[in-house]
Amino acid sequence: MTCLKKYFVLFVTVFTFLCNKAEVYAQTPSVDAALTKAFATDELLPLLIESAVKNSGNVRRFEKNIHLAEANLKINKNTLYNGLSLISSYYYGTNYAAVADATAATSFNRLTTTQTGFYNVGVGFQLPLTTLLNRKHLVKSAQMQIEMIASEKDNAILGVKEEVIRLYQELKLSQKLLAITNNNKQGLQMNYSLAEKEFVQGQITVEQISRVLDINNKAKMEYETALNRFQTNLMQLENFTGVSIVELLKRVK
Repeated sequence: MTCLKKYFVLFVTVFTFLCNKAEVYAQTPSVDAALTKAFATDELLPLLIESAVKNSGNVRRFEKNIHLAEANLKINKNTLYNGLSLISSYYYGTNYAAVADATAATSFNRLTTTQTGFYNVGVGFQLPLTTLLNRKHLVKSAQMQIEMIASEKDNAILGVKEEVIRLYQELKLSQKLLAITNNNKQGLQMNYSLAEKEFVQGQITVEQISRVLDINNKAKMEYETALNRFQTNLMQLENFTGVSIVELLKRVK
């Protein structure tokens, strides 16, 4: 029985060492107090929504469509000027003028000639009647298109806000679960350390310490699961908003 205890203690020691090493490699730094404070006051939420709206490709697409529709509106307003044209010409030649000269022998001598140039400038207007009548309808249609795209943009922003809120709430929940499982893991680790000493002293049986070890390992697994969930939710929120939570925490301090 004594030999069995020695082998069992050696097995437990090695197993515990390996679990602790794995935990060191897997565990990330504990939740910062600033994050807990930010979750309690929800100071992060408006900053996350603002960043997510700027980071949304769908919202940017609607903004570009609005700019395009505004350009079309200007084009439709200027359609009236398509029929206007500026006409100009220049003429250079001899100008004949009759002069009353009673002393002239012939009528030819009564004419004078001068070399002069002439500029002609005018404005022409030629536009189909249908274009003229439909101008106001084209302008109104372009204005309505802008309003429709703006409404779609508002819906896209609303969708972004709802998604940020969902991811934010999931992160808050996973942070709380991580804290609970961490406290549970630490408490059970202390119970196992105490049980291990009692086993060496022969105060408890192999079955009893095995049961304590099993409970302790389950607590570690629950902690690792909660940690993985928290890290996943954190990365999803940062990816969607396009901003680092650590950087935001600096702004809310």
